[in-house]
Order: sequence, then structure tokens, then C-alpha cells
Amino acid sequence: MNFLQRLQEMLQRFAIKLQQFMVGRYGTDEFTIFLLIASLIFTFLGNFRPIRFFYFIGVAIIWYSLFRTLSKNYEKRRKELNWYLRWSEKPKAELKLCVNKIRDRKSHRYFKCEECKTVLRVPKGRGKIEITCPKCRAKIIKKT
Repeated sequence: MNFLQRLQEMLQRFAIKLQQFMVGRYGTDEFTIFLLIASLIFTFLGNFRPIRFFYFIGVAIIWYSLFRTLSKNYEKRRKELNWYLRWSEKPKAELKLCVNKIRDRKSHRYFKCEECKTVLRVPKGRGKIEITCPKCRAKIIKKT
């Protein structure tokens, strides 16, 4: 048996033991991944002398994400995840809208309905048109 075969067997045994250890534990979710990215940013910023305190914040966030991953309290972790999803819903939608505006900048224009603040997308180059909001049925006259 050569070295590579022994190494492969050892890694397989380790993977099996890790799977057995993780049985019944919460694992990772979207909130944990967000925490890990935030911790990387904080530890990176903490490497600069004047803001050394950020390093300790980053390490604390890493420990908290590890705690969440290894936790067996599913109910509490799901509540935290639901809180995070509610909290991050609006920034994600705004980021997606900005990406769409950049992607569609040559072919479409975006307007906001004055009544319900819904974002409306209309094709460019149609001149002055009347736009009907699909949500509140308000009529808007705009130039595309």
C-alpha cells in the first residue's frame, strides 16, 4: 500500500467521523455564511494598526458562527435565520434592482409609481407614453 492510498483511506475515515459528529447538529445556513464573510472583512480591517479593535470583533463573529454551526438547538437557530432573512430582504431587492438597471440601461427605463412606489420597467425609445401601474392601476405619463 503506497502513501497516496493510505492518505486517501485516512481522509475517508476522517470524513465518516466528521459526518457522525455532525449528526443532530444545525450546520450552516445563509446567516452563517453572511457571518463568516463579515468576520473576514472585520479581521482584514483589524490588521491595520489604528483599528485593531475590528480584529477582535471578527474573531468573536467567527466563534459565534462556529457555535451556530455546531448547535443542536434547531428552533433558536431557525428563529435567528428568519430574523436575518427579514432583515436582509430589502437590501437584497435594492441590489438586484441596481444590477438590473445597469444590465438594462440600453434597452429599458425604470420609473417609480407616485402612488404605491412600485418600480416600473418600460422599453426605451417609445416617446411619450402612458404607463399603467399593475399594482395600483395609477396612470403615469413619461417620456422614454
